[in-house]
Amino acid sequence: MIKIKDIIFRWVLFVIFTLSAVVITQIIIVKKAAAILSSVPIVSLPTYSHHDLLNDVNLRVKYLAARVRDTNFFVYTVRPKDNLWKLAKKQGYSVHTLIGVNPQLKTYEINVNQKILIPSSGGCLHPIQDNDTWQKIAQRYDIDVDELQLKNFGVSKLVQGEYIFIPGKYPSIDLMNKSMQEKYEQRSLFQSPLSGRYSSVFGKRLHPVTGKVSFHGGIDIAVPSGTWVGAADDGVVIVASTNVSHYGTAVFIDHKNGYITHYGHLSKLYVRVGQKVRKGQLIAKSGATGRVTGPHLHFTIKKGDKALDPMKFIW
Repeated sequence: MIKIKDIIFRWVLFVIFTLSAVVITQIIIVKKAAAILSSVPIVSLPTYSHHDLLNDVNLRVKYLAARVRDTNFFVYTVRPKDNLWKLAKKQGYSVHTLIGVNPQLKTYEINVNQKILIPSSGGCLHPIQDNDTWQKIAQRYDIDVDELQLKNFGVSKLVQGEYIFIPGKYPSIDLMNKSMQEKYEQRSLFQSPLSGRYSSVFGKRLHPVTGKVSFHGGIDIAVPSGTWVGAADDGVVIVASTNVSHYGTAVFIDHKNGYITHYGHLSKLYVRVGQKVRKGQLIAKSGATGRVTGPHLHFTIKKGDKALDPMKFIW
């Protein structure tokens, strides 16, 4: 008969042998895996200079495509009658996105055959600054840091001069070029009195009533009669009348900073002369009074006696 001690001994040998085989197999697998990995070339994303990313739109698309999740970027060649507002509207976001992903722009005007970057979703590019961290950038744009890093999954290190994409946010004015900073600051002065289609812009035009070429000192915004009109900025009403020359029913507001705004062809007034108003306060309803061919709001901005193009002040 086999003794119990012999059985135990045999089982101990079996266990030791089995464990040794497992360990040796694991060592062989690890060594082979290490050998295979060492033979695979390490792929790292190339870095680009700030100058190249700023001035080469095609390079910027290539850079962003490898780093930004769930937003596509493409280069668009400007066509006749294009403008930033129309292109942004087609994409379903504000003009701030196109300005924010095209830091090379120094003006709102774009020219035929000019190439610009267009993203598939709203947001802006943040030029990485010295000493930037994910937390600092997230705080600047009021966005969750995890969301920011997830969006920019291909950015393993924040390199000064490169860009990350900030989803759903406007560009930071202090990081724009000087020319665009000035334009943004100018546009912070006023807000549009209402939303609508621009039926006539500032400058020379063929007058729709007289048929003669004349200077149009404001913009016309086509809206149905009875649309609410808001004050473009804080100020004091200096004119509120139903008989203001070719304006018909109109309101003039003195903003006490050298600027005066006109709101013409109104149907109903809700303010009086001497009344203080706040930016966005409802002051009247649009109409078709005065010399018009149809209902719209005429909006003028003046500094002193000089009429200025409102399109340079409102979005």
